[in-house]
Amino acid sequence: MEDIEGAKSKALGLAEKAAGLSSDDPLILSVLGVVHTFARNYGTARILLERAIKLDPNSAWALSRLGWLEVYADRPAVAFQHFEHAMRLSPLDPMNFNNLVGIASAHQISGDFNTAADMFQRALLERPSAFWIHRNLASALSVAGRAEEAEVSKNAMFKA
Repeated sequence: MEDIEGAKSKALGLAEKAAGLSSDDPLILSVLGVVHTFARNYGTARILLERAIKLDPNSAWALSRLGWLEVYADRPAVAFQHFEHAMRLSPLDPMNFNNLVGIASAHQISGDFNTAADMFQRALLERPSAFWIHRNLASALSVAGRAEEAEVSKNAMFKA
């Protein structure tokens, strides 16, 4: 994407338009919350995602996105709860690898780099084509003192 700010602005505009059509639809609120997350409007994103969950407490996707907000806010304990809840609600969800990456990221924030690395590896087992996970995995392995594995992960990232 060459015009990142333009793309963010367009996405926000479209999401706001959708929200204007139905402000009580949990899916629309979740989408809007995700768009605000990507635009780094975290406070607005939190309000929208929390509203979506109040309307639909079984929204695994909204819970997952709220977990990511907690990662960004350096609140790993709360992030764990949201990611794990999302996975309990939707255990066969093909996007659960993203919850595993979130759990791994929360472990990184907690300073538990070995567990973080193991969770990143598990996420890769679920979605081997998500090469971007290696950027997190390689650093977690390196900080955990697992230099050989970090090198393998780094090489995998650049082969993608």
